[in-house]
Amino acid sequence: MPNGVTPRRLGFGRRSPASRWRSWMAASRTTPSSSLRNSSTSLDLKVEALPGVGDGSAKLLERLGIRTIGDLLWHLPTRYLDYADIRPVRHLIAEREQTTEAIVGAIGQRRTARGQMLTEVELLDPADMRPSGVKATWFGRQFIKERFREGQLIRLSGKATWFGRSLQLSNPQVEAADAERVHTGRMVPVYRLTEGLKEGHLRRWLHTAVEGGPKRSPVVTEVPDELPPAIRDRRELLPLPEALKEVHFPSTDARLIEGRRRLAFDELLTLQLGLAQRRARWQKNAKAPTLTAPDADVRRWIEALPFTLTDGQHAAFAEIRADIGRTIPMSRLLEGDVGSGKTVVAALAARIAVAAGTQAALMAPTELLAEQHFRTLTLLFAEGGPAVRLLTSSVSAPDRREILAGLAEGTLDVVVGTHALVVEGVTFKTLGLAVVDEQHRFGVRQRTTLREKGVDPHLLLTTATPIPRTLTQTIYRDLDLSVLQELPAGRQEIRTEVRKPEALAKVWPWLREHVASGDQAFIVTPRIDPADGEDDAPSAIDTYEELRHGALKGLRIALLHGRMPAKERDAVMRAFAGGELDVLVATTVVEVGIDVPNATVMVILGAERFGLAQLHQLRGRIGRGEKRSVAVLVSDEAGGSERLAAMVERKDGKPLDGFALAQRDLDIRGAGEFLGDEQSGLGEELRIVDLRDVDPRLARETAEDADAILAADPTLEKPEHAGLARAVEALWRRYALA
Repeated sequence: MPNGVTPRRLGFGRRSPASRWRSWMAASRTTPSSSLRNSSTSLDLKVEALPGVGDGSAKLLERLGIRTIGDLLWHLPTRYLDYADIRPVRHLIAEREQTTEAIVGAIGQRRTARGQMLTEVELLDPADMRPSGVKATWFGRQFIKERFREGQLIRLSGKATWFGRSLQLSNPQVEAADAERVHTGRMVPVYRLTEGLKEGHLRRWLHTAVEGGPKRSPVVTEVPDELPPAIRDRRELLPLPEALKEVHFPSTDARLIEGRRRLAFDELLTLQLGLAQRRARWQKNAKAPTLTAPDADVRRWIEALPFTLTDGQHAAFAEIRADIGRTIPMSRLLEGDVGSGKTVVAALAARIAVAAGTQAALMAPTELLAEQHFRTLTLLFAEGGPAVRLLTSSVSAPDRREILAGLAEGTLDVVVGTHALVVEGVTFKTLGLAVVDEQHRFGVRQRTTLREKGVDPHLLLTTATPIPRTLTQTIYRDLDLSVLQELPAGRQEIRTEVRKPEALAKVWPWLREHVASGDQAFIVTPRIDPADGEDDAPSAIDTYEELRHGALKGLRIALLHGRMPAKERDAVMRAFAGGELDVLVATTVVEVGIDVPNATVMVILGAERFGLAQLHQLRGRIGRGEKRSVAVLVSDEAGGSERLAAMVERKDGKPLDGFALAQRDLDIRGAGEFLGDEQSGLGEELRIVDLRDVDPRLARETAEDADAILAADPTLEKPEHAGLARAVEALWRRYALA
């Protein structure tokens, strides 16, 4: 096991501006204290029943959705600290996470120049009781002096760094050497917290629930295992209680993977069952309007376009046209690289819907994207096309009333909007086609609510995120797929370079030269705030402050990230798109954004922390105009990363497209790296599975088992499937997706 385990190394998936398919994940976050259990057990007890959890702590835990011991057990680690490397105190290695045992020597406390309390402990070597030359220091932890006494043998875990000529452990985890290993000397779990909740306390409570304590049996053993034993045995899966134990406090790296694989299997199987049942239900109870238009009219619309459709656009439109001409409601995903022309295909489908006497709605994830789509449709519908209006939260009250009346009366043909289209009070006379752009950014509940605005409208989802074939055959099994492989003529190739951080001293002056010539630039980081993690991953806030006071001082530079209010984010993007800013320092919130033709430079810091599909999406933010564009991927792993090498790889004289990169990403990461992450602190995420990064074997196995189960028991009525039925029911009930 490598030192300093990161989520990426353990397969937790890469960070994204907003994680994809959150609602499905949260929907299956059923704890043993709810629908998956019939009888009352210790899992139902309030969390205060655990030693050390008082009323104040319970209120903090409630902010995380933790009310019972069962809830606590399903609060899974977001990552792990590898403190399993145990070394004698005189043999510690600088810049490595490790554990050592030492005897407490002199303990001193003093105030620093900044007023912080610094506790410093001299560490003696247990072998000879003499000073080891290593010290341990803590800021603000005055309890260290009270809890540990001189001469006591302690165990410390953390990173050793040079301080002058001596090694120093800064803010290490510490326990008495004869205490059970909870915070040191093992793979240590790290959990999502809330303000006021201490990590050590949460870890201790979970250790008690998982491992038990004096005169207390482990509560985790009471978690019921609802998976049919035949499936568990055939797939060689751990029993659920054992899997939970290994996920919280892994005995080895291999057992951790086994534990997480079991949890991931349960999640995916529930999802596969639900999706298969939903598709069967939709098709059985079809009420979709038949949307058709004369061939002559369709030819005229296509000929009137200001450009020629690609072969891929013709093929995708033909598939969509065939779908909407039937009474079975269309459920189709239109997948195409950035700039492949998905909006035009959707616009042609909308014209057919209107020609057939119904209405069409297009929903985008942000107001800026909705405005961009509205401008595009207005241009495409200029010559005698459907009436189209924009409905977002920014629309004035009089305009809103007029738009709502037009939709209800049927005088308005097409509406473009954001989530505002799914709120109460927005009704359609006859919604025939619902188009959801960048569909992974909408929860399933929002998409379904939009669908319910019509009798049963046809649904077209679009995405620029390349989806590996494995996933389209499993996770997206309730959708038919159309793919736009080609880019419109005239699109400039983006030059991509991979550089080490030392090269930034030359990158920033080069970027200034581009700005001086009238260009704009994106700088993207994997993290919002440096406080979001314990490593030194580049953060947007730090990078913004450093550059505006340093290398890029004097340029018009702004900050953009997902924790900013939506209106503030939109204002920044509008300013950037309008040429009022030179440089935008952002997180992956810009992964899906409006076109900025003047943006020709993309610098991605900490590039090794992103997946290939995400890097490709970010790179696609530039090169939208006529100028040659350049993407610079900055990483400590430059020259040694298969993923980054793929970003500059060429095939037949051309760089790999998004689809090839998505498959390559899956190939590189392989079967072990299918695990999700919750580093954003956003709760609506699958506990284990990252749907962008699913182990193909796991996806295939759960699909096979779901098909076999439903073939023998379509409604999951058999007793052995009762637990699965409750899990699927919970998925739909939570998000009103039945």
